[in-house]
Amino acid sequence: MSGPEPLEQPSEESDNSSKRRAELLSGKPLTPKEREILRWASEGKTVWEISKIRSISQATVKFHLRNIYGKLQVTNRVQAVNEAIKQGLCQ
Repeated sequence: MSGPEPLEQPSEESDNSSKRRAELLSGKPLTPKEREILRWASEGKTVWEISKIRSISQATVKFHLRNIYGKLQVTNRVQAVNEAIKQGLCQ
């Protein structure tokens, strides 16, 4: 009998694709949809709540958030909101 299996770590391949996406998107302006999703995120809305507000799937919200992270050169929602505030994107 063996013990519990170790937690799966993100593969190097998926980490590289995230880096490539960020490099491709870096410096590009946010689209109106991305700005709206970022505004809702800045108000504390969850992915599920944003999906209901926008009448889109949660996967689509996550897609837009990943693009926002790449464009703002950040890795998570809190950083994205902070960077957007610094850049004057959230009013």
